[in-house]
Amino acid sequence: MDEGITKLLMKKVKKHRKWAEDVFVNPIYWEVNGKPYFMAGFMKNNIATATAYLTIGEETKEEVMLAQFPLALFANLSSSIFQIGEARMKVGSAFYINPLNIAVSTDNPKVLTGREAFAQLWDIQQKFNRLIKDFKHYYNYDVLVRKRITEEDIIKTQETANQVNMYQYLTVTTLLVRNDEIRAFANFLETTEGGKELDAEQLIFVKTITENKEALRYSLAMLDMIVDEDIEKMKELNYHYSLKKNKKIIEKQRQFIRFPKR
Repeated sequence: MDEGITKLLMKKVKKHRKWAEDVFVNPIYWEVNGKPYFMAGFMKNNIATATAYLTIGEETKEEVMLAQFPLALFANLSSSIFQIGEARMKVGSAFYINPLNIAVSTDNPKVLTGREAFAQLWDIQQKFNRLIKDFKHYYNYDVLVRKRITEEDIIKTQETANQVNMYQYLTVTTLLVRNDEIRAFANFLETTEGGKELDAEQLIFVKTITENKEALRYSLAMLDMIVDEDIEKMKELNYHYSLKKNKKIIEKQRQFIRFPKR
């Protein structure tokens, strides 16, 4: 979005802000009847209070309703992907690799299966990291370059968000189902000579990831997933389920559209 368009849209949206609110205009647009529609937001204390949908010329309510769904959905989902991704990627690879590099010198079956479970977590994390990195590259070097989003972008973002939830589900269920075993592996690391080679933070990580079962169960419940033993089937079921949930969320957000008036 060039400087002239930015100034024009900001001038429009500032007319509708309330006291102490900040405003922004998302540079990504959705085309309706050949007109680019942009999503603007009103923020107070870093919390979104309302939205507006603007074009370079005259807005119509009918066009705004057509633009609101894809623009709001893309913004919501991409923001969620980045937030979850940033939080999970703060855990560096060494927190997994170094504990797994410690030789297991015991016949205790729980320690052995606990190491296997921890290796599964590392496998999930690597796949998650690749997913987030690929999406960031797509967002920064494709979407933000061309600015206009289409139905293909909406589908890609919905698929990515669904896959993020699947990796979240697999991580949490592994921590719950294999809880005692991962704890046994952590206890082994704490007491073995090889475990002393770990940084304190790495050992704490292995020890604490299974500690709060209630928090893990709450996280699982908040994911609100349809569960199926067949992972690919579960992925497909939850993709379609998420479409319905997202539709309700976006429709509910319409009450917070400040401009144009509905």
